[in-house]
Amino acid sequence: MYKLVTNKDVKIILPYFFYPKHKTELIRLGKDNDGGYLIPTRSIESTKSLCSFGLDDDFSFEQDFCKKKDISVNCYDPTVDWRFWTKRFIRDLRNLILFKIKKNELKNIFRYFDYKKFFNSKIRIHHKKFIAPVGTTVSGIDSENIIDLNAMFINNTKKNIFLKIDIEGSEYRILDQIIKYQTLITGLAIEFHECDLHDSKIKNFMENFSLKLVHLHVNNWGLINSKKFPSALELTFSPQEYNQDINDANYSLPTALDQPCNPLFQDLPIKFE
Repeated sequence: MYKLVTNKDVKIILPYFFYPKHKTELIRLGKDNDGGYLIPTRSIESTKSLCSFGLDDDFSFEQDFCKKKDISVNCYDPTVDWRFWTKRFIRDLRNLILFKIKKNELKNIFRYFDYKKFFNSKIRIHHKKFIAPVGTTVSGIDSENIIDLNAMFINNTKKNIFLKIDIEGSEYRILDQIIKYQTLITGLAIEFHECDLHDSKIKNFMENFSLKLVHLHVNNWGLINSKKFPSALELTFSPQEYNQDINDANYSLPTALDQPCNPLFQDLPIKFE
């Protein structure tokens, strides 16, 4: 059991445009701490396909989503290949020999078999492709392995899509495309990186995106700058028809459903100004 600690002298301060002005019923999907997201329950009901950008070795969100509703899943991440899993197994095996793995982490040594089982389906596919505007040059990646929303939705035949995005800064490169296809989207869970440097880009996206911000969570693995602005934020957006306006004077973040991404430190209260 972790003992949570916090620095009482540190507060999170965000511009007021980050304050969620709408609310809807939320549910947490994914593993404890880093990897879980709060999303609208009504989004699950209306979703027919989940598109997930960024995978690494954690697909607990996708697994939980499919437990709620049996839908197609398309994950995109070129870094998760046989080399990735080989290095991970060697690392975990070494930690096991050195007694650096806790009992509740033993099952993770064989995570590869869970991965193969989950994505061993015609409707649950891991695409080893990089998410960026087509035409972008990425060192070490062939052009045919770069894909964007224009390429995915070229015929606009896919509808009722939930998007989960955690692509380590590349999210800013596809924001215009998310807005372009917003009528096809039933919900969006997105992690923004280096937010203190790109807050104007996030604000512009929010102002032009028809889905409304219904939840915000600070990823406490990220740094907090001298102005108390965090570098990593997890935002959840919901279609307006699912929402109500927030009129609760006592509404505050984090909520009871939130969990700190870094389990050693408590989530800090957020002040909007």
